[in-house]
Amino acid sequence: MHTKELAKAIFLDALEASMPKNFIPHSCTLDGEIFRVQSESYDLSSYNNIYLFGSGKAAFTMAKEIEKIFGSRIHKGVVVAPKTSQKLNFTELCEGSHPLPTQKSIESTQKLVSVMQEMQGNDFYIYLLSGGSSALIELPLAPITLEEMQKTTELMLHSGLDIVAMNTVRKHISQIKGGRLASMCKADGVVLTLSDIMGDDLYSIGSAPLYADKSSYLEAQSLLQERGIFSQMPLSVQEVLQKGVLQEIQEIQETPKEPKKSVRHHILASNTLALKSALKSAQGRGLSVEVSDEPMQGSVHEMVLKMLNVAEKSQSQVVLFGGECTVEVEGNGRGGRNQHAVALALEKICEQKKEMTFLSAGTDGIDGNSDAAGAVVSSKECGEVSLFELSSAIKRFDTHSYFKKSNSLLITGASGTNVIDIAVIIKGE
Repeated sequence: MHTKELAKAIFLDALEASMPKNFIPHSCTLDGEIFRVQSESYDLSSYNNIYLFGSGKAAFTMAKEIEKIFGSRIHKGVVVAPKTSQKLNFTELCEGSHPLPTQKSIESTQKLVSVMQEMQGNDFYIYLLSGGSSALIELPLAPITLEEMQKTTELMLHSGLDIVAMNTVRKHISQIKGGRLASMCKADGVVLTLSDIMGDDLYSIGSAPLYADKSSYLEAQSLLQERGIFSQMPLSVQEVLQKGVLQEIQEIQETPKEPKKSVRHHILASNTLALKSALKSAQGRGLSVEVSDEPMQGSVHEMVLKMLNVAEKSQSQVVLFGGECTVEVEGNGRGGRNQHAVALALEKICEQKKEMTFLSAGTDGIDGNSDAAGAVVSSKECGEVSLFELSSAIKRFDTHSYFKKSNSLLITGASGTNVIDIAVIIKGE
């Protein structure tokens, strides 16, 4: 098997293990009135109705698996997910948008909140949370409009803010994030979480609608000021953040700082699970392999250099990385952080005559504004690479067009899961 195909196979094995159809049956069972999640049990006999809710890129595929377990015992529910032609049997499926919230996100969130507020203290709910929730569900704090929330999100995306910093800001300009959604309803609940955050920080996943928030309005404002984009924010966003810092009006209060004891969170799958599966996949093919302690984070330019250096020094044939880098986008081309990373890696591999294969891809199947999950390249291609053309594509942020011509794109389609990015480096040819 060619090293490019080998790298793809390792990535796809990791992706398969991260699919809800595999990890939910392994983590969740229902035996009579006892609902078991990992090592904990929930006695449902004392509750009146069981509700199912969810939001995120994987919410639909997770909900399909939970419906298989509970069936008609689900009294009612609302799941907000990206557009799909499929339906759920016992739960209303509503459409949201990503990476920018749209009117559909607002309307679907209003429906979600309305049904959650119907629940009484003797009801129980299951909430399926995955990455993408920050845009798929949204209700901006007044006087912020949808258009102003969209502009805020775009500014943050293009500035290179990492996901934790972005979610810190989002939690302080939203009615439902940072634990605010949990405070809107009376019922007990359990949140089944698919983590798209390195370290699986519950304060950050999906902007923590049902958990809590350890950041502050001051921190949110400072993050934007340090990045130099606070003054570019819509005036309404600046106003809300400033009033939040000063606690000037009762309507703008700090986010909940402690999670509700009646709402328990479980992390069912994560980047760590995906990397373990990639490790097993490579070992099963007779390769020596290691998972790097160096997470993919920060500037993609700096990270690619680190990754190549780590791989070169490694005693293993395969080195795996997980995480999510940031890119400050300046051009209008197509691509994403993974394709940009692969282009940067190819440039260095060819310049420095390294014998390597480099793959980087997003497990959600969507890299930036393209239809690809990422890309994969090999040093065998260096004889055909025009470094001028490659450098030009990088500068234009149009790596998708470049890799499409060289047949190097990795296209999975929207996968129905999201445990951020995985990179596979294979040494030698």
